Amino acid sequence: MPFSSGPRPAGPAAAPGDQIDLGPRFRPWSEPTTATNPGPIRCQFLKAVGPDGKLIDAQNSAVPAHRCAAFGDPLPLSLRQQELVCLQRVHVSCPRYARGTVLANETVAAPRATQQRWGRFSLMSIVGIGLVILAVGTLLSGLLGLPPFGGNKAAVLPTASAPAVSASASQVALATASPSVAPTASPAITAGPTAAATPTPAATATPKPTAAPTATWPAGATASRMSLLTACTGAANCWVYTVRGPGAAPAGNGSGVADTLAGVSTWFGVNISTVRQMNPWLNGSDTIHPGDKLKIPNPTR
Repeated sequence: MPFSSGPRPAGPAAAPGDQIDLGPRFRPWSEPTTATNPGPIRCQFLKAVGPDGKLIDAQNSAVPAHRCAAFGDPLPLSLRQQELVCLQRVHVSCPRYARGTVLANETVAAPRATQQRWGRFSLMSIVGIGLVILAVGTLLSGLLGLPPFGGNKAAVLPTASAPAVSASASQVALATASPSVAPTASPAITAGPTAAATPTPAATATPKPTAAPTATWPAGATASRMSLLTACTGAANCWVYTVRGPGAAPAGNGSGVADTLAGVSTWFGVNISTVRQMNPWLNGSDTIHPGDKLKIPNPTR
């Protein structure tokens, strides 16, 4: 039978003073508030779906947009259930209200319990870690022979110093009374005359003769290059160079490879075409061998 704010059927007779006025628990929101009628209290988990789809505060009357947000997904409510339960004081008897209240209390109490548990765990962890470090240090000291649990105990213990022995007065007097033997002077040994050392003349380095330039050398030619040349017989502006192989001078050219026609021309500063013309035995080839006699024009280096 639906509840209403009108007259209610009389219940069984009760003793005086046992009558309970249930009217305020079932009066709708539209009923005015008076001193004897404090008005209903709606459920705190009653919410409305806003235009953006989010939950907002509920209205004072039953509307289709209301939802129960006690726990889990918001639950749609019928208008009849809103009028009889959610918007009345009897919402405290709703199973969803009771469960939502319990879950809310557990949510608030859980962080406190977790904080206390972590506090105890941190203190116990610090004490445990300290004991483990102490045990490991003791074990390593014994194995490695480090003090205070190992090592050379004799080095750790203080050594007893030998007591100082003081000489008695009689011993001092005896030592003073004993005659001392004076040393006799030994004859001095005089050294005989020594032969005076005559200075030896210092050896003087003989300078290595270098080839001096002559008036017959070409302009710009140097002694290091002209020493390897001989003048051609019966020909002017002509010099003969003996081709050298690799190795140290003077037999070799001082490098790791033998002379080449281009290398000889560059080293003496002459034109390679002129060298080919002066040596027809090359037959157009630039191949030369150690020991070949190569004619070149006047060197410029």
